[in-house]
Amino acid sequence: MIRLLITTVLCAAFATQSVALSCLRPDPIETFKRLAAAEESYFVLRGTLTFDEAALPPSVGDNDMAQPDPIPGFFVGSGLSKQGFTTDYVGNVLLQVNCAGPWCGSARSNVEAVWFVPFSDPPAILQADPCGSMTFFEPTDAVVTMLESCMADGTCVPVSE
Repeated sequence: MIRLLITTVLCAAFATQSVALSCLRPDPIETFKRLAAAEESYFVLRGTLTFDEAALPPSVGDNDMAQPDPIPGFFVGSGLSKQGFTTDYVGNVLLQVNCAGPWCGSARSNVEAVWFVPFSDPPAILQADPCGSMTFFEPTDAVVTMLESCMADGTCVPVSE
């Protein structure tokens, strides 16, 4: 009985230390479909965000991570319309890194990406969540073409990579 009690206590102690964030692999096409059905409005940007990477919080921090302050950045790219990624989008933006407990999202400066952005007054707020579900770095041509198809006529099927 005592052996069972000691084993249970040890398992519980180790279990709390090994808890990790578990994310499904994000998919830009599934993200498009999910957000298209959402009550909130979103737009899709494709381009390059430039910002100070030193301002990023650690990807794993204290259990009581406060929500980091937004990081100013500059975006050069285009927005998705029914005609494709044809609407120029150039200007100041904010990068909001979101945290879930001790895990925080991340981003890369000067790397082409597709960003799903909640509609708001300027400046646009690009979000980096811990699972990477709103940002897709270095999208393939197939992903870009399918996103354009999703927007143009609703033909929106996952792309195998």
